[in-house]
Amino acid sequence: MRLSIWPRLSQPADDVVEVARHADATGWDGVWVADHFMGDGGGFGAEDTPMLEATAVLGALATATERVRIGPLVLGATYRHPAVVASWAASVDHLSGGRLVLGLGAGWQQNEHDQYGIELPPVGERVARFGEHLAVVRSLLTEPRT
Repeated sequence: MRLSIWPRLSQPADDVVEVARHADATGWDGVWVADHFMGDGGGFGAEDTPMLEATAVLGALATATERVRIGPLVLGATYRHPAVVASWAASVDHLSGGRLVLGLGAGWQQNEHDQYGIELPPVGERVARFGEHLAVVRSLLTEPRT
Protein backbone atom coordinates (compact mmCIF):
# COMPACT_ATOMS: atom_id res chain seq x y z
CA MET A 1 0.00 0.00 0.00
CA ARG A 2 1.21 3.50 -0.83
CA LEU A 3 0.17 6.39 1.35
CA SER A 4 0.14 10.03 0.32
CA ILE A 5 -0.85 13.29 1.93
CA TRP A 6 -2.79 16.26 0.59
CA PRO A 7 -1.98 19.43 2.52
CA ARG A 8 -4.48 22.21 2.05
CA LEU A 9 -3.03 25.25 0.33
CA SER A 10 -5.20 27.54 2.44
CA GLN A 11 -2.67 27.22 5.27
CA PRO A 12 0.57 29.21 5.55
CA ALA A 13 3.37 28.17 3.18
CA ASP A 14 5.68 27.24 6.06
CA ASP A 15 3.06 24.77 7.33
CA VAL A 16 2.72 23.16 3.90
CA VAL A 17 6.50 22.73 3.66
CA GLU A 18 6.61 21.33 7.20
CA VAL A 19 3.93 18.74 6.36
CA ALA A 20 5.81 17.73 3.21
CA ARG A 21 9.11 17.41 5.05
CA HIS A 22 7.42 15.29 7.71
CA ALA A 23 5.93 13.05 5.02
CA ASP A 24 9.35 12.79 3.36
CA ALA A 25 11.08 11.86 6.62
CA THR A 26 8.50 9.35 7.86
CA GLY A 27 7.99 7.11 4.83
CA TRP A 28 4.97 8.59 3.05
CA ASP A 29 4.96 8.04 -0.72
CA GLY A 30 3.54 11.27 -2.09
CA VAL A 31 2.53 14.85 -1.41
CA TRP A 32 -0.20 16.17 -3.72
CA VAL A 33 -1.60 19.68 -3.90
CA ALA A 34 -4.86 21.01 -5.31
CA ASP A 35 -4.76 23.52 -8.16
CA HIS A 36 -7.36 26.04 -7.03
CA PHE A 37 -7.26 29.78 -6.57
CA MET A 38 -10.07 29.95 -3.98
CA GLY A 39 -12.52 27.80 -2.09
CA ASP A 40 -15.57 26.43 -3.89
CA GLY A 41 -18.13 27.48 -1.28
CA GLY A 42 -18.44 23.86 -0.13
CA GLY A 43 -16.02 21.10 0.81
CA PHE A 44 -12.98 23.05 -0.34
CA GLY A 45 -13.70 26.08 1.80
CA ALA A 46 -15.49 29.38 1.57
CA GLU A 47 -15.17 31.28 -1.70
CA ASP A 48 -13.13 33.97 0.02
CA THR A 49 -10.57 31.44 1.29
CA PRO A 50 -7.22 32.40 -0.25
CA MET A 51 -5.05 29.60 -1.62
CA LEU A 52 -1.33 29.34 -2.29
CA GLU A 53 -0.62 28.88 -6.00
CA ALA A 54 -0.05 25.17 -6.70
CA THR A 55 2.83 25.31 -9.18
CA ALA A 56 4.81 27.69 -6.95
CA VAL A 57 4.28 25.41 -3.96
CA LEU A 58 5.43 22.37 -5.94
CA GLY A 59 8.60 24.20 -6.96
CA ALA A 60 9.30 24.83 -3.28
CA LEU A 61 8.52 21.22 -2.32
CA ALA A 62 10.88 19.96 -5.04
CA THR A 63 13.81 21.45 -3.17
CA ALA A 64 12.44 21.08 0.39
CA THR A 65 12.07 17.29 0.16
CA GLU A 66 14.39 14.50 -0.93
CA ARG A 67 12.45 11.28 -1.46
CA VAL A 68 8.70 11.73 -1.56
CA ARG A 69 6.89 12.02 -4.91
CA ILE A 70 5.21 15.38 -5.48
CA GLY A 71 2.60 16.68 -7.85
CA PRO A 72 -0.67 18.44 -8.45
CA LEU A 73 -3.81 16.42 -7.93
CA VAL A 74 -4.57 17.89 -11.37
CA LEU A 75 -3.70 21.17 -13.07
CA GLY A 76 -6.75 22.72 -14.73
CA ALA A 77 -6.45 22.76 -18.52
CA THR A 78 -8.89 25.66 -18.79
CA TYR A 79 -6.44 28.07 -17.17
CA ARG A 80 -3.04 26.40 -17.69
CA HIS A 81 -1.52 26.80 -21.16
CA PRO A 82 -0.08 23.42 -22.26
CA ALA A 83 3.30 24.84 -23.34
CA VAL A 84 3.70 26.59 -19.99
CA VAL A 85 2.63 23.41 -18.15
CA ALA A 86 5.21 21.34 -20.04
CA SER A 87 8.01 23.81 -19.35
CA TRP A 88 7.06 24.09 -15.69
CA ALA A 89 6.79 20.29 -15.32
CA ALA A 90 10.20 19.68 -16.88
CA SER A 91 11.76 22.28 -14.57
CA VAL A 92 10.17 20.95 -11.38
CA ASP A 93 10.95 17.37 -12.38
CA HIS A 94 14.63 18.33 -12.70
CA LEU A 95 14.58 20.28 -9.42
CA SER A 96 13.05 17.27 -7.64
CA GLY A 97 15.41 14.69 -9.12
CA GLY A 98 12.66 13.07 -11.18
CA ARG A 99 9.98 12.88 -8.47
CA LEU A 100 7.23 14.95 -10.13
CA VAL A 101 4.01 13.16 -11.05
CA LEU A 102 2.08 15.39 -13.43
CA GLY A 103 -1.67 15.32 -12.88
CA LEU A 104 -3.81 17.09 -15.49
CA GLY A 105 -7.55 17.71 -15.53
CA ALA A 106 -10.24 19.40 -17.59
CA GLY A 107 -11.26 21.97 -14.94
CA TRP A 108 -14.54 22.25 -13.08
CA GLN A 109 -14.75 24.97 -10.43
CA GLN A 110 -17.15 27.56 -11.82
CA ASN A 111 -16.65 30.27 -9.21
CA GLU A 112 -12.89 30.58 -9.76
CA HIS A 113 -13.35 30.74 -13.52
CA ASP A 114 -15.93 33.48 -13.05
CA GLN A 115 -13.70 35.37 -10.60
CA TYR A 116 -10.71 35.28 -12.96
CA GLY A 117 -12.72 35.98 -16.12
CA ILE A 118 -11.90 32.60 -17.67
CA GLU A 119 -14.48 30.74 -19.72
CA LEU A 120 -15.56 27.33 -18.39
CA PRO A 121 -17.03 25.60 -21.46
CA PRO A 122 -19.73 22.94 -21.26
CA VAL A 123 -18.45 19.47 -20.29
CA GLY A 124 -18.33 18.03 -23.83
CA GLU A 125 -16.29 20.92 -25.18
CA ARG A 126 -14.07 20.94 -22.09
CA VAL A 127 -13.28 17.23 -22.53
CA ALA A 128 -12.45 17.74 -26.22
CA ARG A 129 -10.14 20.63 -25.38
CA PHE A 130 -8.60 18.53 -22.62
CA GLY A 131 -7.71 15.86 -25.18
CA GLU A 132 -5.87 18.48 -27.21
CA HIS A 133 -4.19 19.82 -24.06
CA LEU A 134 -2.91 16.34 -23.18
CA ALA A 135 -1.59 15.74 -26.70
CA VAL A 136 0.35 19.03 -26.66
CA VAL A 137 1.82 18.50 -23.18
CA ARG A 138 2.82 14.92 -23.97
CA SER A 139 4.44 15.90 -27.25
CA LEU A 140 6.33 18.80 -25.68
CA LEU A 141 7.68 16.50 -22.96
CA THR A 142 8.58 13.52 -25.16
CA GLU A 143 9.36 14.72 -28.68
CA PRO A 144 12.44 16.62 -29.86
CA ARG A 145 10.20 19.05 -31.78
CA THR A 146 6.51 19.83 -31.42
